[in-house]
Amino acid sequence: MTNKAKKRKAATVFAIPMACLFASSIPIAAEEPNYDFSYEMYGPVTVMIDAGHGGIDSGAIGANGVYEKDLSLQYAQTIGAMIQSLDPSISVLYTRYDDQVPWVDEQNTLDFEVDDLNGRTNAIMTMAPTYVLSVHFNAADDPSASGFCGFVKGEDASSQAVYSKVSQYFQEMGYSYDRGLMTTMDYPLQIVDMNMSSSMLLELGFLTNYFEVSQLSDPSMMNALCMQIARAYVDTIHGV
Repeated sequence: MTNKAKKRKAATVFAIPMACLFASSIPIAAEEPNYDFSYEMYGPVTVMIDAGHGGIDSGAIGANGVYEKDLSLQYAQTIGAMIQSLDPSISVLYTRYDDQVPWVDEQNTLDFEVDDLNGRTNAIMTMAPTYVLSVHFNAADDPSASGFCGFVKGEDASSQAVYSKVSQYFQEMGYSYDRGLMTTMDYPLQIVDMNMSSSMLLELGFLTNYFEVSQLSDPSMMNALCMQIARAYVDTIHGV
């Protein structure tokens, strides 16, 4: 795993008042790849995308200086936009749409990590989406560590199917390698475990690996990876 605090452990969920949750009309600056996929309108399905970290929590810091919180937000918004470009009948929500985490009083919190996790979990439970995707990036002391991986509930066949497609599509485009899909029976994760949705935390690569973080930060590669993740969700939803 990783040496950084990744918000793995479960914590008690408090009823924290939530700020507005944001629909997927957020403009995405990056140009979408010109893929030609045709889907029938499906609905009603909702995918809620959680961009990891934010606010005073930068997450991992990449070998090129990029903050995980910023990269996860870019990926989350791009994935959401691409899901809707493939099937506009699928609703997309986000836990955050900028660097703010309004469910945490950053000036007065006694434990930012607990309050942050509780706020995100409360948002997911309130909205009760069909799918939850929490976007993260990994880090390690070993700068050669690389690869992507995922975490799901052991009984969550839908998220397991999504991950299988993500792995297939990533490998088809020659991106990194699959470190495997793990279950929260071995690695408890509040953001995955404490809701009734099909939920997955996806670690897209190692920011501490200079080659990998350079790939992940490249706009063209970002768009390509996000399209494969969007395809994986839409294909799973459509039973492809």
